[in-house]
Amino acid sequence: MSYSREALPLSIDKSKLYLIKEQLLGNVKELEDFLKDNDYMNSESFSKRVLFSQEITANNAVEGYKDDVGIVYEVLNKKLKISDKEKEQRIRNLYNGYKYIYEKREINKENLKKLYSILSKGLLSKDDIEAMGKYYRKNIVYIYYSNFMNVEPDVGIPATEIDRYMDEYFNFANGLENFSCSTDYFIKSQILHFQFVNIHPYYDLNGRTSRTTSMWYLLNNRVYPYIIFNRGINLNKNKYYKIIRDVKRYHNITYFLNYMLDTVKIELEKEYIIDMIKSSSPSLLAVDYQTIHYILSMNGNISLKDFANFYNSHNDKKTIKDIYLTMIEPLLNKGVIIKVRDTSSNINSKDKNFIFELNKSRYEDNKEKIKRLKIN
Repeated sequence: MSYSREALPLSIDKSKLYLIKEQLLGNVKELEDFLKDNDYMNSESFSKRVLFSQEITANNAVEGYKDDVGIVYEVLNKKLKISDKEKEQRIRNLYNGYKYIYEKREINKENLKKLYSILSKGLLSKDDIEAMGKYYRKNIVYIYYSNFMNVEPDVGIPATEIDRYMDEYFNFANGLENFSCSTDYFIKSQILHFQFVNIHPYYDLNGRTSRTTSMWYLLNNRVYPYIIFNRGINLNKNKYYKIIRDVKRYHNITYFLNYMLDTVKIELEKEYIIDMIKSSSPSLLAVDYQTIHYILSMNGNISLKDFANFYNSHNDKKTIKDIYLTMIEPLLNKGVIIKVRDTSSNINSKDKNFIFELNKSRYEDNKEKIKRLKIN
């Protein structure tokens, strides 16, 4: 079957990015059907709950920074002073950046400069600061996708071309659209996401700024459900970076868009379950939301050791005992999770490892809505 290519007004090398709309239709329909009866997701209250804790953690985590949601919450509420000043600055910068984009300003050259100054405050090297022009970098930049020395880095577009590319970017971002559904706005936000990474207008923090700018576009258009996309990227980063490189090579952004549509659908299904659990457990804390999200991300019955390994792969390491006391025990006490059985192994000299699962009485496993998650 042959499909028609739609060229986008965005340059890549000496060509234009293009997409194949027909190959997006299945994902678009599934998402629109899912959101029909979930109006609470398309609200400012939903976006604020997700944005100012979980998405700060997730946006930084895509780049390998392990900022636990509990630490994020305590730093932002001035309940905790941490010894890692760079971590604290990174958390505060994203919080302030999100407050900035929440004010629904136009995405333009001056406002982007302001956003970048917020996100990068105190985090840039002296050399990078001195080599910056008024708006963008003045020299070449290398983009490393791998820690292996034999993998060649990509190169950002030439500095002399950045202004032209970014002018296209702003024109595209602010162009009037006749979209028929909210998912079309998400697709456009992810085209902006990719193109910013492709341009790489700065020496550092390009990825963080690209994802924040795509959320900015969604907030400007009051499309709230889709701002959770960073969480899914963090759980499948290798594929994320591989697809970005493939699009750069072949100029077909359809690959990237379907990856993001798949990713956000899974995250929305998790939020659907979390909302049902929240309705029956109104005393949930930020760390409880994180714990439930991790359980859903792991798919099915899991042990305390499994959960601790998963947690430690995404956060600064804690002991199994500490993870149990701060994350698992509170949800056992609230009846959100239930213990299934002990295993044959221990977590320490006296405490048994055990299998646990989400309490099925706290949510409905709706097969019409939950198509991609495996629960219990």
